[in-house]
Amino acid sequence: MKVDEETVAPDVSLLESMRSVGYSLDAAVADLIDNSISAGATDIKIDLEPTGAEHVAVLDDGSGMSPDVAIEALRLAGSSGTRSNTDLGRFGLGLKTASLSQARKLTVVTKNRHDVTALRWDIDHIKRTGRWSLLRLDRGEIGELFWTEKLLNQETGTLVLWQNLDLLLGDVEDRGQFIRSKTASLIERLSLVFHRYLQRSERAGRVSVEVNGNSVSPIDPFLASNPKTQSTPNQTVRVGGAEVRVKAYTLPHRSGMSPKDLQRRDLTDRMRESQGLYIYRNRRLISWGNWYGLARMDEISKQTRIQVDLPNSIDHLWQLDIKKSRAEPPASFKRELRRLLEGVLEKGRRVHTYRGRKVARSETEHLWSKVRARDGLRYEINLEHPLIKAMLSEMSPASTKRFESMLAMISATYPADDLYSEMAGNVRISEPEGSSDSIRQSLVALKNSQSLSLSAEEATSMLSHTEPFNSTPNLTQLIEAVWLEGVSDAD
Repeated sequence: MKVDEETVAPDVSLLESMRSVGYSLDAAVADLIDNSISAGATDIKIDLEPTGAEHVAVLDDGSGMSPDVAIEALRLAGSSGTRSNTDLGRFGLGLKTASLSQARKLTVVTKNRHDVTALRWDIDHIKRTGRWSLLRLDRGEIGELFWTEKLLNQETGTLVLWQNLDLLLGDVEDRGQFIRSKTASLIERLSLVFHRYLQRSERAGRVSVEVNGNSVSPIDPFLASNPKTQSTPNQTVRVGGAEVRVKAYTLPHRSGMSPKDLQRRDLTDRMRESQGLYIYRNRRLISWGNWYGLARMDEISKQTRIQVDLPNSIDHLWQLDIKKSRAEPPASFKRELRRLLEGVLEKGRRVHTYRGRKVARSETEHLWSKVRARDGLRYEINLEHPLIKAMLSEMSPASTKRFESMLAMISATYPADDLYSEMAGNVRISEPEGSSDSIRQSLVALKNSQSLSLSAEEATSMLSHTEPFNSTPNLTQLIEAVWLEGVSDAD
């Protein structure tokens, strides 16, 4: 049976529809940088000009394209061809959809060792003519474009120019202020998404990126260079016949971070939503800040981040979208990773629950005891703590009873719910440290306790495992000084 066929060409209005894919400026520029890196670029410059010429320009020093390759790159339904295993592209749509999501006019000028080619998609021209017309610019038109002189002075490279920034600028009145805020956000996003290309420690493929003359510095989400960051060895999970590498990091408590680290939002007020899997495709960060159902976004696990490296050969299994801003792990990967997570998450919990304790929990005498009950758990002041025992031993029976009742009341009113609520809201919980005077007076009380009768050596042995003394700097020297001075409570 013969089937009749009819070729149905898309209307030119499709071009307007393609603009609604949902790109942000950050994601759109990142897509252009992907193309530059895939072309072997090591230097990428970005310029955002909201007034006068009103453009966004991206210039690289990559290998450039021949005329035929440039036309194919700008074909709206062009083939992405055979990709190398280091290619950052996905569907062959990024250049067009990313650019036209922000601007009505896209111009690409590219130079290889033999040719200079300049092509343009102009939405207004296409709508006027009703034809899918890709415009070719001559030498005179090329010379009038922003940054073409820089490009022509290079051996090779590509310039992408956005003009008529209707969707980017919208109806904002102060365009300069708007672009300045967008620029700050763009720099922050590129610092994270391409941090492994920007880092000097990466042995291959380091890239330099500038935005409006500002160098983009890498933001390492794992604080790998911090000596207090804990990490696991690389582990391999097989997915779709390919190897996916997994490495877990437990970030240090904020007291172990540098002042520069504490200026980062992902390490302070946005730390809770920054936990989870960090999925990389050929060293480019795709998706982050999500456990994908493998764990809960808890306050207590916010120090935990998992680096996941996958090759581009299994894009289809990870549901990678056009914008390369979302990836969903396949069921087989989740199943394998779930087995690895328990120990990693426990490390993250210990950053908080074991804060300031130098030995294992079972060997430390804490001021607060955790008591598990049928309906949950509660915290009580530990009556076996050396300071408490020393005070109780020197009280009369009546005073002892009143003192224990007061401690029970303090324990009963411990504001656990309020503390949890504040921490869940990412409010910084201050950790006041005991002053040297209060620590010293506590040592004096212990020294003068007739019931304990401790020598300096015995006090050091006991208190090095006792809160809050175990986190006191130079504890041994302080104890020796107190025991040598012969100070009394009366003093």
